Amino acid sequence: MHRSIPVIGQAQGFVHKAFSPDGYGEHPRSRSAHAIRVHDFARQRPVSITHMHGLRDLAGKMDTPERAAQADRLLALSDQVSEPGDLRVVCGDFNVEPESETLTKLHRAGFTELVTSRGFTSTRNSHYTKPARFADYMLIDQPEAVGHFDVIFDPEVSDHCPLVLEI
Repeated sequence: MHRSIPVIGQAQGFVHKAFSPDGYGEHPRSRSAHAIRVHDFARQRPVSITHMHGLRDLAGKMDTPERAAQADRLLALSDQVSEPGDLRVVCGDFNVEPESETLTKLHRAGFTELVTSRGFTSTRNSHYTKPARFADYMLIDQPEAVGHFDVIFDPEVSDHCPLVLEI
């Protein structure tokens, strides 16, 4: 965070499994999420941002009970750091498809998913050769606050495309 943006709250926790002192272990590995609450001086309001690198299942990106529980824990972490009236953003590499239960749960909680709703057809680039084209998502609870949103395809620095949100 830039020093001009004060962090006024934060929380971190596991959304799948737990800490292991013996390394990462076999898949599916433990996954954590981090939530921060910052003050936006330009708009005189708090913004809470929750990020997760979601469960990677070697069998694929299908819905599972573990992913459903992970979505519940992600929402709980966002709730923990947010206060009523905050602009809320939830984002990350969720490792799920657009029609997933994870995104359905986030939608039911009041979030709008920006990648597919803005017409983007992928969050992957030429470095990713599997057929599934989505992994990364950006959601916001006040879509009217979006100034600009983009999925950046060039330059390619990873098999994931950066997601850029301006509010």
